[in-house]
Formats: sequence, C-alpha cells, structure tokens
Amino acid sequence: MRGATFLSLSVATAALVHAPLAAQSLPDTAPAIPRDDPEYEIDPTRIGPFDVTVGVRATTQYDSNLYALPDNEIDDVVFELSPFVVAAIDNGKSRFEIGTQSLVRRHAEQTTEDAEAARFFGDFTWTPVEGESLGFGAQFERAIEDRGDPEARDLLAPGPREIDILSGNAYYRRERGRILLDLRADVAEYDARSVVDDNRDFTSYSGSATVGFQIAGSVFVTATGFASRRDFRLETDLAGMERNSTTWGGRAGLSFAPGGLVEGAISAGIFRFEPDEPTFDDRTGFSLAANVTYRPQRRTALTLSGSSGDVATFRNGATGRTDTTVRLTWQQEIRHNLYSSLSAGYRRSRFRGTGIDQETAIVRGELEFLVSRHVSIVADASYGDRQSDLVNEEFDRFRGGVGLRLRF
Repeated sequence: MRGATFLSLSVATAALVHAPLAAQSLPDTAPAIPRDDPEYEIDPTRIGPFDVTVGVRATTQYDSNLYALPDNEIDDVVFELSPFVVAAIDNGKSRFEIGTQSLVRRHAEQTTEDAEAARFFGDFTWTPVEGESLGFGAQFERAIEDRGDPEARDLLAPGPREIDILSGNAYYRRERGRILLDLRADVAEYDARSVVDDNRDFTSYSGSATVGFQIAGSVFVTATGFASRRDFRLETDLAGMERNSTTWGGRAGLSFAPGGLVEGAISAGIFRFEPDEPTFDDRTGFSLAANVTYRPQRRTALTLSGSSGDVATFRNGATGRTDTTVRLTWQQEIRHNLYSSLSAGYRRSRFRGTGIDQETAIVRGELEFLVSRHVSIVADASYGDRQSDLVNEEFDRFRGGVGLRLRF
C-alpha cells in the first residue's frame, strides 16, 4: 500500500524525510541514477540573488480500496495537483534554500476524502572546506494521513486525519582523512488538527552522534549513539498512565562515501525504551538504520533501505510499538529519456501489551518518459496487502494511474 505522494505519512513513526525539490534535471522516478544529458537539464530562472525553480505535478489515479477496508471495499478515482517553488543562493561554500509545495486532492465520488496540504521549508548549509559541513533546517507541514497507515483513522465520515508538523534540525559532519564525525539534532512538534485527536499531539526531541574510522578507500567502520524523548500534550491516558518516554541505544556498522560503487550507510544494534509510567516495564529491542545504494553500472542503481526501532503509539492498551521496515528498489535508465523504478517493501508493526502484530507487503513500479526538459509523462502502479491479528485491520489495495510532471 503506497502512501499518496509526499504529504501522506505514518505519523506514529515520528520521522520525516523530504527529498530536495530543486533537482538539476527533470526526472525523479530514478533519483539515484546520475543525469548527464544536457538536453534534459533544467536551468533555474535568476531572480535577484536567487536561482528559482518552479513546477507542478498533475495525476489521475485509480484506488481499489480507498478506505483500506477488509471487506465492502470502496474504489474511486483520485485527482491530484501539486505545484512547487524552490529558490536557492549558492556561492560554493554556502547554500541557502527556501521552498514550498502544496497538494490539492479531489475524488470523483468520495468527496469527504478531499484534502489540501502544504509544506514550507528552509535549509542552510556551510561547507568551509571539502569534507566538512554544518547545516540547519526548519519546516512546517500540513500533512494528510494515509488511510492504510498502522494507526490511521477508522471513521469514514470525517475524512482523513490532518496533522500540523513544525520541525527543525541541525547537523555537523566531518569526513576528512581517516576519521568520520557526524552529529545531528532534531525537534518536531506534531499537532493533529481535530480536537478529538488531542491525545496524538506530542513533541519529539532526538539526537545522534556517529564516529567512523576509514578501513579501505571510501569505507568507514562506524559506531553510533542515539537518544530521543517524546513529550505528549496529554501526559496521561484515560486510565491515568504516564505517556511520555525516553529511548536510547547504539549501533555499529559501515558508511560508504559518495561517488563510489557503493554509497550510504548501514548499522545495527539495540535500543532501550524507558517509559515514564512506573508500572510499565522497560524493554530492549533491535535497532536498524540502512540506506545503501549500489551502482553496478552507470545506468543502474539498487537501493536497500530499512529501519527498526521504537515509535509512538496511540492504540488503547498498547505500552509501546516497534516498527521494522525493509525496502529494495531497482532504478534503471532504460534509454536517455526513459526511466523506471521497481520496489518491494515489508513493514511489521508490533504493539506491545496487546499481542497484536501487523505485517504489510507492497510492490510498486513507475515508468517516466521525458518528452522534453520541461515535461514528462509518468505511469505508476502498486499493490499492497496487510495481515493482522485483528481481522478488521486486514486489507489489500491496488493503486495505478498516469500523470504529468512539469518543471521550469
């Protein structure tokens, strides 16, 4: 089951990743494939000190199970329009970027699912010397929850859940000589807009520190320590139990510098979950963080991504939740103006204290044909299936459609 573009998310994961919108060339079906064809590169428009890129994505998609129901499935046709603007100043040693992207979603029949969302962001990166950088970022997002998320709203009439997310981050990375140092800090405030969802409002604070030592060429062996804190607006549940918690842990792994046959990082270890509620037991679990790309040839890229760890939960009776996700993506430049992407993914959500597990498998494919440097035609299809210990949470879902991408 595929999230509906960049503004659908599983809020309980308490993590956001956004891809840079100011790509150098039009395609984003296969972002891991280097683009070096000047025929399809975009030249931003110069406005004062800024290089400005604008664009829009328009799609029409069929959804076989709009509400992610186990039976009495309701299908519909969904129309989406998503414009964006990005402005950047880059003088070589520093880069400042601001941008916005919005989404207007309309349905042919189930109009209560209509939604509008938006994101505004700013990022600053300073690179005083090669191999060393310092960065800061801030973002506000009006996000729309996907009906297939693990703890999504199960009431049909109100429409999908809307969440306001205000976040900021800072990082320092040094990758010079034989030593790698990576320090990161993040804060995010999640505010579900409906009053009945006040129990979902919380603030997340997190930080990590990674130290690496070069063992061969672009390969570093790494050790990472991390910690996070969740503070809920409603500190106790209906039973009077404390909801706030702290998670910390460590991982060991490998990091691969960009530009080689392999790039990215993978690490594994343990996390320790410590709830503030004294009657809840602390627990230890498996922690995984992976995002590694392998390029056997210039036109092919294989990406393995995955994570495992504690996430926020709002399920009644659950004392915690652990998510494990794995995804393998194959990206291919079939010819200079035809790109493809095929992925297979798996997610397991375990709700501690309830005995309930969910397992979701998904396959997705996308094909993009570049008509020109400004216009491309996209076709995509996905199929997902979720199994659960609760029959009313099981469903399968097909999505497929076509669209246009324009960028200037």
